[in-house]
Amino acid sequence: MIGVADLEDESVSAFVAALGDRLSRLARCAGRSALAAAISDHRPDYVLLGARADASDAEAIAAAMRTASLGVMIMWGDTRPHAVIDMPGPFEVESFDRTEGLDMFTLRLRGLMRRCRPVALAGQRSTGGTTLDEAAMTLSYGSATVPLSLEDFRLLGPLFDLPGRVWSREDLLDLAYGAQSANAVRTVDVKLNRTRRRLRAALGHDPIRSVRGEGYILDPGA
Repeated sequence: MIGVADLEDESVSAFVAALGDRLSRLARCAGRSALAAAISDHRPDYVLLGARADASDAEAIAAAMRTASLGVMIMWGDTRPHAVIDMPGPFEVESFDRTEGLDMFTLRLRGLMRRCRPVALAGQRSTGGTTLDEAAMTLSYGSATVPLSLEDFRLLGPLFDLPGRVWSREDLLDLAYGAQSANAVRTVDVKLNRTRRRLRAALGHDPIRSVRGEGYILDPGA
C-alpha cells in the first residue's frame, strides 16, 4: 500500500514516528500544498490526516487525486475529527482513535482498503486448509476455489487478519462498511449467511463458524 501522511498535525507526526518501518511506502509531508503535490505525484492508496482536517482539505485532496478512488484516514485522540468524515466525495473515509494502538490501525487501514482500493491488498493469507487470495479475490479450500464478491471480501477479510479472534457483528459491520454506512448490524448476519451457503456449495466446507451470543470466527479446516 502506498500512503501519504500530513505531518503538520502533531498527533499524526508522533504516530507516524511510532510506526517506524511498519509502513515502508509512506510519503511524509507537511502542509496542504506538500500534501496535494504528494497525492498527485505518488498516486497513493490512502492519505493520513489529523483531526483538524476540514472541508477545504477534502476539496484539495479531491482536486489532487489522479486515481478513481482513495482512502482517507482521519486520526484523532483528544479532539474528534470535524465533519469532513461525513462528506461525500471520490474517497472513502475512516476515523481512527490513535489510543487504539498500532494493531488496530493496521486492521482499520486494511478494512478501508477493502472498501475503496482492494487492488492495494495483493497477498495470500492462509490458515489451516483455507487460503484467501487478496489479489485474485478468491477463496480456496483443498483443490476447490471460488471467486468472491467485493462484499464477501470485505466481510471475510477481518476473519483472516486475526483468525483466532471472535468478531462481533458490530466490529465486522464497522470494518466492512465503514462509519458512514447506514447498514444495520443485522446486515452482517444476512450477508454472511448468504456467503456461507455459497461457499459451502462451492468448497464443500463452511470456513465461518458462529459463536452464539458473540459473533463469528474463522473455521479454516484441516
